[in-house]
Parts: sequence; C-alpha cells; structure tokens
Amino acid sequence: MQTGATLTKVKRSASEPLRDQILQRCRMMLMAGHVVPGQKLPLRPLAEEFDTSLMPVRDALNRLVADGALELSSSRTIRVPDMSDERLIELHEIRRSLEGLAAEYATPHISVSSIDRMQELIGEMAEALKVDDFDTYIARHFSFHFTLYAAAERETLLGLIDRLWLQVGPYFRQGIEQAKTACENPNVAHIKIVAGLKARDSTMVRTSVEYDVFSAVDFLRTGIWPKGQ
Repeated sequence: MQTGATLTKVKRSASEPLRDQILQRCRMMLMAGHVVPGQKLPLRPLAEEFDTSLMPVRDALNRLVADGALELSSSRTIRVPDMSDERLIELHEIRRSLEGLAAEYATPHISVSSIDRMQELIGEMAEALKVDDFDTYIARHFSFHFTLYAAAERETLLGLIDRLWLQVGPYFRQGIEQAKTACENPNVAHIKIVAGLKARDSTMVRTSVEYDVFSAVDFLRTGIWPKGQ
C-alpha cells in the first residue's frame, strides 16, 4: 500500500514512543490527502510501509477512529469515512466558526516574527503550486493556519480544530488540485489574513479566515470559485 511520500516519511526518534511516531505518520497521511474518502486501511500493508509490527499501527488507527478521522465498519475494517455533500458542508461550517474565533483571539497576541513567517509561507505555497507540488503546498498551508491558531493560546479550541482538519484532509487535496485551474490566486485570503494581522484588525483577520475555510467547499459544490475577497 503506497500512501504517498513527503509528509509520511518521518524519521524514527529514540526518545519518542513508536506508537506516537506511527500516529503522527498516519495523521500526516490524512491531512496530506494521501488517502481518499471510502478507502480501506488494512493494517499489514501499513505496518510494512512503516517498517513496524501490527500493534502500533492498530493503536494509531484506533486513536484516529476515536477522533472521527477514520471509522470502523461492521466487518472490523478501518476506513476513511465517505464525504457526502451534507457532511462536507457541516464540517466546514464548524471549521469556519471555530477557526474564525481562533483567529480573532490570536490577532492581538501573535508575534511579529510569526506574522513574518506566515508571509514567507504564502510565497512558499505559491511556488509549490507553480510546479504542482501539492504535498509542499498542503504542509505550508497547515503551518500557515496553525501558526495563527496557536497564538490564540486556547488549547481546547486548537484541539477541536486539529480534529476537524484530520477529517477534511482526504478531501482537501482534491479541492486544491481543482482550485488551481479555477482560481487565479488561491492564496488571496492568506494575503488578507497577513494584512489584517499587521494592522491588528481582528475583524479583518476573522472574516478572511472564514472566507478561506469555506471558499474551497463552495467551489467543489458548484465548480465556481466564490467572489467576495
């Protein structure tokens, strides 16, 4: 079973429990869209790819089932949940509310160095899209958003957002690949987010985050990139 490359190849660490390392690999696999809705995740091929036994893989997948990122079928098969239109909308409506709130909390507190790093990440995302390097784009996109949300210093809120990203990851990649050809600049909301942070304008930052969260959903449902930013 080949799950992808860039984000799943994590070096072993002697100081970190193997089960935690495998969990991190599986999380990255989901967030990078290396698996798709409805795909089964058999234990043995994953264990072979991660060069480990079945137990830490089973533990990692069971934790992701508990987080709602995977599901256990009646036949005890672990799979990526299907993504119906209703579920897609629900997840992103919740994301829009929670991530907008995190952005608003973060705006007065985020450091100048973090804002500068977010500006750099916009450039790195743009360069990745030019060469269809979607793994790098997704990794930088994750760093961009969670640099902002971490500055809110709301651990419960951050945990909820993290679990939602795990659930939408397998679908997000499809949105980015399609949006590249339909939108002149998929980073337009990111640019506005950084501009709002520099001005310490929490309303602008929240509005731009909310637009960014839902724009890809509207595109996937209608085939038209939404206007308004």
